[in-house]
Amino acid sequence: MFKNILVPIHIAYSKNHKKLFEGALEVLDDDGKMTLLFVNQNKIHSSMALYEDSQSIYDHEALDKLKEIANIHSLPLDKVSFKIKDGVIHDEILNESKKLNADAIVMMATKPGLGSYFISSTAERVIRHAKCSVFVIRLDKNQKTN
Repeated sequence: MFKNILVPIHIAYSKNHKKLFEGALEVLDDDGKMTLLFVNQNKIHSSMALYEDSQSIYDHEALDKLKEIANIHSLPLDKVSFKIKDGVIHDEILNESKKLNADAIVMMATKPGLGSYFISSTAERVIRHAKCSVFVIRLDKNQKTN
């Protein structure tokens, strides 16, 4: 069991959330804490970086959505914190796990395709570079990500 876990989450992939949280709660210690992390990639694209006001609104909406997701899935709110970061997803997951001194990361991964043989997936990069345990939750064969 782990006391401090990081759970990166993609807000749009709602069909993943139930299985992701089941996995996270399975490894979370009774007195443990989990941090839900959403990484906003919009700012890494220069065309989006010009719109600071809209970005701030987007981040606020993303935080509200994370809280709503936690509520929908009956996560123990006394054990959950929320983070919104801007940047490259795998970099932000790794950076946040270091900042939090996380002892585990629990994340979803899609089935590898031909593209992942040439460009590493987020999960592969996190697994390769994380300083803590990483649990990868996969969808059932017939379940789509959205």
